[in-house]
Amino acid sequence: MYTATAIQTWRISSLRARLCALLQGKKHDNPSIMLYAKPLACVNEEHDSISSPTNSENENTDHFMSSSLCQNKSLAKLGDLLWNRGDARLCTIYPQQKVDISEWLVYHHPDSFLPIFKQNDGITSLAEDLKMHVLVEADFNIYESCISTKSMKLEDYGSIVAWMADKNLNIIMETDLDLITKFAIAVMEGQYHINNGLTLTRILSVLVSGYPCTYNTEQLHSLTDNKLRGIEEWETYVTKLRLISDTARLASQKNKAMEAEEIPDLLIYPADVQMATDEKTEANNKPEILYNSTTLQKSSESSDSIHSVTNETKSMRLDNASNLDNSDVLISHDVPEPDHVSPIKSDIIKEILDKDKLKEDHENIVEPTAATNNQDNDSTKTAEPVTALNFKSISLKAAVTPYSKNHKPPNVLIYSESAVSLNNVKAVLEAVLGTDKYILYVLSREEARSDIWMEQAALVVVSGNVGAEISTQLIEYIVHGGKLLALCSDMLHTLLPSFKTAEVREHELVHFSYGKWKHVRMMHHIFCYQASPVRTRFSHDSEDVTVTAMHPPVSATVKDKTGKTHTFGIKVLGTEETWHTPSIILASSTDSEGKAVFSQIHLEADPAQYELEENKFNALKQSNVARLEIFSDLLSVHLGIEVKTSPETPVKYTPAFFLGRHELKLEMLEKLKAKMQPNDVLKMQNLEIQFCKKNIDKPASSSFLPVMLHQCPDNFSTIEYFESLKTKELGRLVIYADVLTSSMDVVNGQTLQHGLVVIARQQTQGKGRSKNVWLSPKGCAMFTLQLHIPKNSNIGTHVSILQHLVIVGIVSAVTSVPEYEGLDLKVKWPNDIYTGKSTKIGGIIVTSHYDSPYIICNAGVGVNLSNSTPTCCINDLIEEYNKVHKTKLPPLSYERYFALVFSEIEYLLNIVQSGNMDYFFQYYYKYWMHDNAEVTVVSKNGQSESVKILGIDDYGFLKVRGNKGNSFSVQPDGNSYDLLKGLIAPK
Repeated sequence: MYTATAIQTWRISSLRARLCALLQGKKHDNPSIMLYAKPLACVNEEHDSISSPTNSENENTDHFMSSSLCQNKSLAKLGDLLWNRGDARLCTIYPQQKVDISEWLVYHHPDSFLPIFKQNDGITSLAEDLKMHVLVEADFNIYESCISTKSMKLEDYGSIVAWMADKNLNIIMETDLDLITKFAIAVMEGQYHINNGLTLTRILSVLVSGYPCTYNTEQLHSLTDNKLRGIEEWETYVTKLRLISDTARLASQKNKAMEAEEIPDLLIYPADVQMATDEKTEANNKPEILYNSTTLQKSSESSDSIHSVTNETKSMRLDNASNLDNSDVLISHDVPEPDHVSPIKSDIIKEILDKDKLKEDHENIVEPTAATNNQDNDSTKTAEPVTALNFKSISLKAAVTPYSKNHKPPNVLIYSESAVSLNNVKAVLEAVLGTDKYILYVLSREEARSDIWMEQAALVVVSGNVGAEISTQLIEYIVHGGKLLALCSDMLHTLLPSFKTAEVREHELVHFSYGKWKHVRMMHHIFCYQASPVRTRFSHDSEDVTVTAMHPPVSATVKDKTGKTHTFGIKVLGTEETWHTPSIILASSTDSEGKAVFSQIHLEADPAQYELEENKFNALKQSNVARLEIFSDLLSVHLGIEVKTSPETPVKYTPAFFLGRHELKLEMLEKLKAKMQPNDVLKMQNLEIQFCKKNIDKPASSSFLPVMLHQCPDNFSTIEYFESLKTKELGRLVIYADVLTSSMDVVNGQTLQHGLVVIARQQTQGKGRSKNVWLSPKGCAMFTLQLHIPKNSNIGTHVSILQHLVIVGIVSAVTSVPEYEGLDLKVKWPNDIYTGKSTKIGGIIVTSHYDSPYIICNAGVGVNLSNSTPTCCINDLIEEYNKVHKTKLPPLSYERYFALVFSEIEYLLNIVQSGNMDYFFQYYYKYWMHDNAEVTVVSKNGQSESVKILGIDDYGFLKVRGNKGNSFSVQPDGNSYDLLKGLIAPK
């Protein structure tokens, strides 16, 4: 007995150590662990030998290699074979397999009607750092109830999360490394029946995404049969399970609650549909659903935030859910409450909820009259200030994300240690890229050595030598799907080490050909990378030699940081014509979308830099058009980057228009009179503004903005705007322009008017946080709002909270429109608006200065409203929502959007200034996207600490809790961060 126990203990510890070694590194890079168990039912004990996979099994690779339920099963490749017995085997699979459980059903504990889980007590605790999810498949057709007392119990090896029935009974469990090791050992020792006698066919570790459907469990009590002894009873029961699963699949696809056929009153709800009481169900019989949740592992390869059901229960009574502020009620988030949020007492809630029309009263403080395109007139009513607050009605319908396109951030990153080369690369990129599609950023050496940029780049361009450390980072970027253009760089030798170097004379002119461009004269890199055998040197132009073309390798391999090997296919795109050496090479990853183009031709070089060398200058000038065409072709054809298809029309700046009630305009101008120069000219930091009654002294430009006092614009409907605006001060005065540099330039450096808004239809120099740029194409809704905040007010003493208030106001303004509640708009700390989990569609910057007794704050905001590039926009979301839900929601007009936003921001300002900061936090957490997230904080001395996000503090700084229970705040300024990637580091 002791010997058997010792052997089993040794087996468990040995297998655990092996699995632990395989699962080191980032979770999304780990392989899946699979135990393919079905053949064990047929294995004869005398054939207990270790053998290679049979030919018959290899012929059915797709079935063996992964489950048919996995989204990426077609990519599955065998890694390590850890054990086999007959045709059964334990092995690793690359890449890690993924399962979307949106069409599955949640496992309700303890009222599950699934017969195999009658004794499920669950696992009370799992090792956090070794948690995983496994897919368990059991064959419905091999059912032996007579041996159920000898079967393994699934509940001994993890917590059951979700289930679905097709040809198999499929279970998702949350477990950890220790439990999955014991589970595997048990199966390997021949225990292949689970619970009521079902035969296990497969165990597979997976990444889980989506939320399962739920259902009203009391309708299923009659289905449960503890006996199910006979074949007929069993088959009838399995038919019902499959019927329920089919209904869940249909309900998820149609995104609405559905009733299961042949099972009266059984309603199944997708995760993003409100659990509502059917009309047949009386109010006092509303179902009570117990839901449990925990944050699961998050794959950086997927944009989904993943949650599952565990036994750490958090009850939710849905008939009282209208009092909740969490829009995602089907899965609650057990987030530690930030220290600043004090519990709201029930009597206060009752008092607030009794005042149902308070918000409407606030909105009706101002009764705007119709304005015309020929007259600036809007009127306001005076009213008593808001003295009490009302919780806004919060929809329980969770946001839907119908817009599923994968958008890369529109950033093109440049790295070069040569200032001349850097300027050349920027110039050629600006010449070929669309100005409304991409933003150019220069990476410093320190930034390039980090990995914070990797998921934020559509393209990386490097020129010259980068060194080993940065080369390693670039390899990591490419193998995970990145696009690289390397110009005369040692990066080629890093990825393709079989290419050796032969020295060329410095600044050598060569002939080369690429595609339709033949015999182009360009400058060659001082080194030529070529496949062996290596030539010692290029010939001089005068030499008349004939050299046979060499054939470079068709593939190359490289290892990433985890030691995993990646294969690249090699293709020569351009060739130097004398020695026939490859001048332009394409390397394409075979297991990702990663690509790299290597050019040994100086495609970035401007002919002007050789102006003093007449022969080279003339040759390069003649080749310059071809140079730009080749550069553009490489980007568009091989790297998937959009380029200009026709010359761009030069930007033409336009005059602005001063909109609002005449008395308000005169009042503001009178206050500014002392600051104005002759002819009503007001000097700002980067712009001169002239308020013009009739004629314009000089045309608008990047440094001069004429503002028309008594005219209205053709492209902005003052009627729709002022009729939709419900404010007392914000947005009542507007400076509108079709084209200007930046709306921030109109207000920066001066105290103008509280509530003044500057709206730009198009900007040429849109500003982002720090030194970032905001792309400003037509259709983007851009404004700057000036707010005069009393220093001693609630916001004045916490002025850094203002950017969060404005961002929440924008999201709330859109999603509060009737029927628009399902649009997926979220807040990413500290200053962005996202749709989905990875697509940015808006952002804010706030600047401020003191002008006693006020803090003058200028909030500049850009939101993609009608522009589908560079990412997507709100009206795209509306269009996709209509397609999915068969609705006819109209797109948001430009003018209505602004009116809604300014109305909502003023509403929130009044709430916070009146002292109810907690109400604002209720709003904020409704929309933010970082519930229970974990990030790594890196201190200035390089020490890192894994922390959990708690929320924001009273100043809007990110509040986190360390592993030792210590709480502290992280400020946005001075830090480089990407919460979606899980890193905050000092700049």
